[in-house]
Amino acid sequence: MAIVDYKQSGGCDVWVLSAGAVRMDGGAMFGVVPRPLWERCYAPDERNRIGLTMNCLLVRGQGEVVLIETGFGGKVTEKMREIYALDESDGLLASLEALHIAPEEITRVVLTHLHQDHAGGCTVQEDSEYVPAFPNAAYYVQKGEWEDAENADGQTVNGYRYDEVMRPLSPVLSLLEGDENICSFVEVVVTPGHTRRHQSVLVHTGEDTFCFVGDLIPTTHHVKPIYVMAYDLYPRQTYLVKQEIMERAVSENWVMVWPHDPDIAWGRLRRDDAGAYEALSLFAD
Repeated sequence: MAIVDYKQSGGCDVWVLSAGAVRMDGGAMFGVVPRPLWERCYAPDERNRIGLTMNCLLVRGQGEVVLIETGFGGKVTEKMREIYALDESDGLLASLEALHIAPEEITRVVLTHLHQDHAGGCTVQEDSEYVPAFPNAAYYVQKGEWEDAENADGQTVNGYRYDEVMRPLSPVLSLLEGDENICSFVEVVVTPGHTRRHQSVLVHTGEDTFCFVGDLIPTTHHVKPIYVMAYDLYPRQTYLVKQEIMERAVSENWVMVWPHDPDIAWGRLRRDDAGAYEALSLFAD
């Protein structure tokens, strides 16, 4: 299903949209956590992979149509598609079409980081060239994230698609330096760990604050502080920063949006009697 969830909040329409499904190595998704523990969260297949989704957030209101994240956007080799069991049949563009929102109507695209499963859908191929998929939108990412992607080395280069995504975006990309307001109701906060300048996105509707947390906390099961991905370049920062963000989320009653959780797209956090964080589906209460 392309449209995962919907909520009207403070005069804004807010959707979680699917950009497709993917299977990732369970051990890599949970880092140093032993398999007997993490497989209680997601049952792995015969290749040790767990089923995940690629969620995006769309907000329409106050004269803006803001898109957060874009998925792979079809920019994968057949080998990679097979390794990750990537299914983009109900992708982002299909989600927008189901809502009768044309790509030209998107005014801003905000990326938590430039890894291809988050930024790949920012461009589309026209003839032999790649061009911005949302031609009237401004695009936003942290300057340090761009620099790290542009200078990627043997450890990090496979996470990015320079020619297909980054080069076509460079003329329309706004490079941010730290926490910043994007428009009247959207702000970004730097949340390093997964990458050096990863950012999370806050949407303030007046009724709710939605936090698209990105790969700092990819699923609801990663609210456990020590559940840190092996994909994270700075795991110690992930461990510390995610706790800071979750404490704010609890105290300010944010709606958290999880980019890769196949079961709970968004919800609120609470702390139990032992002080552990627990994620509740937005529509559970």
